Amino acid sequence: MKIIFLDIDGVLNSDDYIDRAKNEQGIEQHIDIEKVTLLKKAINETNAQIVLTSSWKNSKDITSLRELFTKYEIYFDVTPFINWERGLEIKQWLSKHKDVEDYIILDDEIYDSFDGEMLNHLVKVSNANGQGLGEGLTQKDIDTIIKRFGRVKKNEDFER
Repeated sequence: MKIIFLDIDGVLNSDDYIDRAKNEQGIEQHIDIEKVTLLKKAINETNAQIVLTSSWKNSKDITSLRELFTKYEIYFDVTPFINWERGLEIKQWLSKHKDVEDYIILDDEIYDSFDGEMLNHLVKVSNANGQGLGEGLTQKDIDTIIKRFGRVKKNEDFER
């Protein structure tokens, strides 16, 4: 099993999007559908599964996020909450899921609780160096994920 540990803010949104989405209603005010579509591309190409590491897992918006992701056929698990220590949360989740063959941490921040091994699995989405959300998930990030995990062959990929 391939896992993408997913952050939300700074990954599925950006400063530019937040400025443009002020008149949007509901979760679309916070989540850029174009970024969700990019994420879905990575999932489809690699058969990766999503595990939410974002603080959204502890917020009232989790229900709206599940509904939005379900619309795009993105289903997810969540890491446990351990004192805002994202690295420890990921380690605990991994310790309970021995069938993980590879993983990526998709985040716009590097946390003190990320050890050297975790840093080798980090796909760091560009941020604004603490001055905001940055540009969020890009095609370049998706290409990195696909390169790391490899593409899965689908039935139509095989010659008859």
